[in-house]
Amino acid sequence: MRECGNKIVWDLEICKNINLLKEAREIILYGAGEKGQEILGWLQDAGIKVDKFCDLDIKKSGEHIKNIEIISPFQMKNSPDRYDKFLYIIACIPYPKELLDLLECMGMKDVRVITYWGVKTAIQIHAKALYVNKPERLAILKIDNMLRKSQYINLGMNNVRSLITSPDNALWVIQPGKTATTSLSARLTENKVTFFSMHYLEYPNHILGEEFRDIWEKEIHKKKNLKVITAVREPLSRDYSAFWQAFTEKAQHIARMPILGNDFPKMYDIFIDFILKGSAYTKEKLGDSMPYTWNDEFEWFDEQIKKHLGIDVFQYPFHRERGYTIIKKENIELFLFKVEKMEDILDELSTFVGAGRLSRINANVAEQKWYGLAYAEFKKEVSLSKEYVNHYYCGNYKMDHFYTQEEKNGFLEKWRRNIENGEQ
Repeated sequence: MRECGNKIVWDLEICKNINLLKEAREIILYGAGEKGQEILGWLQDAGIKVDKFCDLDIKKSGEHIKNIEIISPFQMKNSPDRYDKFLYIIACIPYPKELLDLLECMGMKDVRVITYWGVKTAIQIHAKALYVNKPERLAILKIDNMLRKSQYINLGMNNVRSLITSPDNALWVIQPGKTATTSLSARLTENKVTFFSMHYLEYPNHILGEEFRDIWEKEIHKKKNLKVITAVREPLSRDYSAFWQAFTEKAQHIARMPILGNDFPKMYDIFIDFILKGSAYTKEKLGDSMPYTWNDEFEWFDEQIKKHLGIDVFQYPFHRERGYTIIKKENIELFLFKVEKMEDILDELSTFVGAGRLSRINANVAEQKWYGLAYAEFKKEVSLSKEYVNHYYCGNYKMDHFYTQEEKNGFLEKWRRNIENGEQ
């Protein structure tokens, strides 16, 4: 594992082998609130001993939760015998980097830090072995997964409802997954712009069945004076985010992860294999469990924009230096931009949507989520095959349509350490 600052982030190791926690000399839950108490219950029922809570709120010091004492960070700092790799601190707080910063200030360099996301994901991966004598815990996980599936169906229903009720002169935000849709939506919402947003135009049969297909297809094609915003992003970065999105929505969403296992590098290799073989193959193999982000984003433009709106974006000029273009065809105006240029084109984007200047809101940032530390650590270690990199960067006219050679060289430099043999 690599270090993050002077601390070791141990999420992926715990996902691979949760029994490491049973070998710990001491386990401290950092955060004595709802999440900390939740983790306490899961660990205790798995036969994993928790020794202390630690909380920044000094008023809680000396109190107990289920006979587990709450200590302050100061008390943890003044116990030098705890400063070794067999001390595990589980960060039960939304922004675990705060714990890393605190430990660095206190000089605690050799502990192992796990996040709430890491321990919950490890529990779900190893649940059958952990709770063989606790069927009620397995039942809870099964119920949670069923509820998530229900939420997924509700999302599809809300999309149909929004589509039906959107005006004929609607503004649609239709973008591939992980291309700053959440950030753009936040800016439009702040400016009180009415819009309809989703990641696909094809009817989501695996979500809704056949009942609403006729309504969906009629509504997709009947809008007049339609304005559409869509975006493209450097594909290696976009794919990496797409992989994580499939099982990290909110705190946990791994019920939709069709290749879930305890080996993240192996999972990523399988994910890349699906990207290389194309969405038709992926849909055939994964069926209803295919996450909406699991495709080549350039392929997405053919499957969604060309097929359903009749616009082949690759047949229209794209100003690569400026970073955006506006395509007009019949009743549709389409604003297509590069995510990397988003901050530079806010004036043009604001004019297109007919709003005051859109603000600089950066929402849905992976590093700020529960899984942020694991996301950053795995990004340092993930290995990208030459075949995969060349898929985008060698002779791909769709990539070249959007990005200059200078931009491509800059992107490759950022990923250089991850590419096999360190070169492309």
